[in-house]
Amino acid sequence: MPNKIADASLIPELASRPYKFTSQRGRNRRTRLLSSALDLLREKPMSEITMAMVCELAEIPRSSAYHFFPSVDAIFLGIRMYHGERLIERIKQLHQEKFGSWQEYAERFIDTAVAISRSEPGFLSLIYGFGPLISGARELSLELDSKLASLSLEGFEHHFSIPIEEGDTEIFNIAFGIVDGLFRYSYRRSGTLQDEIISESKKAAIAYLSTYLKETAD
Repeated sequence: MPNKIADASLIPELASRPYKFTSQRGRNRRTRLLSSALDLLREKPMSEITMAMVCELAEIPRSSAYHFFPSVDAIFLGIRMYHGERLIERIKQLHQEKFGSWQEYAERFIDTAVAISRSEPGFLSLIYGFGPLISGARELSLELDSKLASLSLEGFEHHFSIPIEEGDTEIFNIAFGIVDGLFRYSYRRSGTLQDEIISESKKAAIAYLSTYLKETAD
């Protein structure tokens, strides 16, 4: 994980960010800050974590840490980017799998997003808890949603004989919005993604997409 998290804000899919460092020492320190914050998120709610805590765990002076991240919120945003990177990477791997219908692909897409989001305790808090209040989080979420919509379109074109037309990206953006809204509801109600809500999100997204997509598959 350390090598992956070091590049969390460097991926082109999530746009250019101010946290780019070329020296090995700088990258190592940046990795330690991100990894330490992720460790703390496994033990504490995001609202209780301070820059001082992260720096102490990472064994990096605060004066040095500010060269990499201007605030603890910026570190959290870096972890959110890491989540996005892992999700994009895993979704791309779906191209190698086989699906009997586009509905099955849509369900697998959602299951993949759930698995990545559940893989770290802090991810759900960053996405659905206090995370959306972080400066830059909204813009990052929009960029990630756009990338996921594009990947889903690529998946439909790759696996199925379903014609994709100009403007269909917005259809998939709306489908993701439906799923995201139900996930947000689940998190606010229980602090997690409940299996029954995940199931409902699949039904809702497929029902919406069914109004636009044909049933045929290769």
